[in-house]
Amino acid sequence: MRPYCWLPLLALAACHPAAAPVTPSSFVLPDSTNLVDGRTGAPVATTELLGRINSADMVLLGEVHDNPVDHALRGALLRAFAERRPAVVFEQFTAADGPIALPAPGDSLTGWLDRNGFDRRGWRWPVHEPVVSAAMASGRSLWGSNMSREALRAVVQNGEAGAPEPLRRMMAQAPLDSVARAALDEDLIEGHCGRLPANLIPGMRAAQEVRDAAMTRALMQAGADGQAWLIAGNGHVRRDIAVPRVLARLAPRARVLSVGLLERKEDGAAPTAAERQRYDLVIVTPRTQRPDPCANFRR
Repeated sequence: MRPYCWLPLLALAACHPAAAPVTPSSFVLPDSTNLVDGRTGAPVATTELLGRINSADMVLLGEVHDNPVDHALRGALLRAFAERRPAVVFEQFTAADGPIALPAPGDSLTGWLDRNGFDRRGWRWPVHEPVVSAAMASGRSLWGSNMSREALRAVVQNGEAGAPEPLRRMMAQAPLDSVARAALDEDLIEGHCGRLPANLIPGMRAAQEVRDAAMTRALMQAGADGQAWLIAGNGHVRRDIAVPRVLARLAPRARVLSVGLLERKEDGAAPTAAERQRYDLVIVTPRTQRPDPCANFRR
């Protein structure tokens, strides 16, 4: 008997038969990167990465937003699985109840990005162009999962009560426990260079939770008729506090693969065990040169 999909209005990928595996086309990791097991840190063969992607219902690929290696690599992965035609959910596009229509003939790419909420200045376009173009060429459908600043502001000010009703229900069904809440708070404080006032932490935490819920909702919608991939920051694909945790509650039968793309340290060292263990697999990438992100906070 077909299992009952209990979450209203959302069809779960786990409620559909698994698609037959495909043979991915050629894919080679850049020489500057290393693929390791998230739990142990042991080296992993590229064939295992491809096999685990092939057998997953949902593939969550992280990023450091301004690292061009991350976007080129994920674009190449999408093209390798063009035969699979996954639905692709982006953090960078505005959430909607259905997929994003591709540009019409003669339409400009930048105009299409703007209409669908892609903040080209904020996301430093064209750094994401390789993965966006690959999704357009190889994906079954494209989906957004980002929330407007106005919607997030309501959550920061009012907490969970300020979230849109469907996302508020999801947050209530997958609440953070004390360990996950502490980990998320630590991540927020570190992300704000230790300068985040204590009174803002609960609202910022709620905003992060509602964004994870929005990504989860889009994934579940996109995955109703086949495999779905998420393109998002590393913080959103962490198993302990983010989208995989919500999926484990709302779609417990879905096979979820979380891949973090983590940069080397400034001295060339690999990510720490604690950082690595947040993901199933980790691709260690070279570090992008950038200004000190905490300079403005110190000023």
